[in-house]
Amino acid sequence: MKKLGIFGLVVLITAGTILYFQTSYRVSRQLNKAYENYQAGEKAETIAERKEAFNKALKTYKKLEESNDPASGNGKLYYNVGNSYFQLEQYPWAILNYHRALRLRPQDSKVQNNLSIAQKRLNISQAQTITPFKKVFFFHYAYSLPERLQIFAAFAIASILLGSLAIWLRNHWVQKIALAFCLGALMMFLSLGYTRYLEPVGGVLVQSTYLYRDAGWQYAKVGEEPVMSGMRVEVLDVLEDGKWVKIVTTDGTLGYIPYDSIRVI
Repeated sequence: MKKLGIFGLVVLITAGTILYFQTSYRVSRQLNKAYENYQAGEKAETIAERKEAFNKALKTYKKLEESNDPASGNGKLYYNVGNSYFQLEQYPWAILNYHRALRLRPQDSKVQNNLSIAQKRLNISQAQTITPFKKVFFFHYAYSLPERLQIFAAFAIASILLGSLAIWLRNHWVQKIALAFCLGALMMFLSLGYTRYLEPVGGVLVQSTYLYRDAGWQYAKVGEEPVMSGMRVEVLDVLEDGKWVKIVTTDGTLGYIPYDSIRVI
């Protein structure tokens, strides 16, 4: 019975390993195929060839997005999707995916630069203001959620180990170091809690739309000019069975827009 259990465990590990490498190989082939199409688009001599190649690359990237979970990845897939949309001059969708990439790669200068270029194509200026809060809690904005989870785990483990060592050795300096790691773990815990429960939900308009005073076409418009596609806004609520979204723009204007005109970052 014991031998059978060990044999079953070996079979399970082997099957899992084979499945992992098969999946990795399949994803790698799809990425290479998409990259080849993207390069073909850059080298294309006619507009028709260029459009066809970039559409093929985008189609492959979108398939990977559907079959995987890019929100828990490193942001490269979102970045590639954004680049493909940019080359096809679908700038609002490019901006959306660059924002999604930045959530996972907040310090990536390439993503930041491409986002800025895409915004300029739509005459959008959304420079972030540096507040005292952002200066003090810089780590909250400098590191992605997965990175902050890793840092929290490292700080927590270090504080426990050093705390135990401090109790055993009764060393004053070890106690201070353990307290410093404990404080770091606490700060990261607060950052994670803010992300989970308090951080505003961001969205990007993928098509221009007017702001309405309530959820419905029959209500008056908030202003004479529509909110431009590519703009980042804060999502407050989803109403009318998911057909309307309550948002606030960067200048503080509150209103309602159709759900089809926005995508959550």
